[in-house]
Amino acid sequence: MKKEIDSVVMEMCFLEEAPAPAMALKEDLGLDSLRLVELMVELEEALGIQWEESDLDPAALTTVGDVYRLADKYEAMRAEKRQEAAGNAV
Repeated sequence: MKKEIDSVVMEMCFLEEAPAPAMALKEDLGLDSLRLVELMVELEEALGIQWEESDLDPAALTTVGDVYRLADKYEAMRAEKRQEAAGNAV
């Protein structure tokens, strides 16, 4: 998942190398609030995730690492749902 996030960030921010987790979305990558929304929409499509509005608080998404953690949270929720579905199928 990190690789997909890096790819989207690299394309959107015209980077030649993957961003470091500590890179600030606004200060280091130049993403204003509109571009942050665009990034999250691109990531929804790339990752097959639909973010909850409550998770898209710009104050909580300040670094690339914050985006990684949010995506990991959704991946864990998706895995849990798959596991529950498999348990119900038995």
